[in-house]
Amino acid sequence: MKNVTLTGVERLLKDSEIICSRTDPRGVITFINSTFTHVTGFERDEALGKPHNIIRHPNVPRALYYLMWETIRQGETFFGITLNRCKNGDHYWTLGYFHPDECNGEIIGYRSTRRGLRKEELKRQVAQLYKTVRQAELAKPRNEQIEVGLNCLQKELKKLGYSDYQDFAKLALL
Repeated sequence: MKNVTLTGVERLLKDSEIICSRTDPRGVITFINSTFTHVTGFERDEALGKPHNIIRHPNVPRALYYLMWETIRQGETFFGITLNRCKNGDHYWTLGYFHPDECNGEIIGYRSTRRGLRKEELKRQVAQLYKTVRQAELAKPRNEQIEVGLNCLQKELKKLGYSDYQDFAKLALL
């Protein structure tokens, strides 16, 4: 998926569409629902067994994914605003809950449930935030990008009046 040309075309999810997926502890897809295949363009056999980042949009900061993974690996739920890409290079915005799937107190994988984001002003604000953070990341060598991205994200969130990313993301629920 790294070489797929971005089309700039947004796919809007219907209010009734909920994307669900599950991964193993390493982030490899073990389950997707029919909405996942419909929205992303990936057939079930193309997605199962692949890393969940097959839908990662390159404009989303690495720091955001780091925050998500660190949160859910600690057994907590992460709420986030995601920009993902489709198999053909289109994109879609979602509001999602990401959380660990546990059995007998052990994390056996992760689940995500996402619905479409329709608030245009919020999409613009989030896109600008992600662009600023991603540019800061790309200005540094790969091994420094997460730390630089986290610092930039926190600085930008404070400018906007938020204490952290989760506080900011909850804006989408209002």
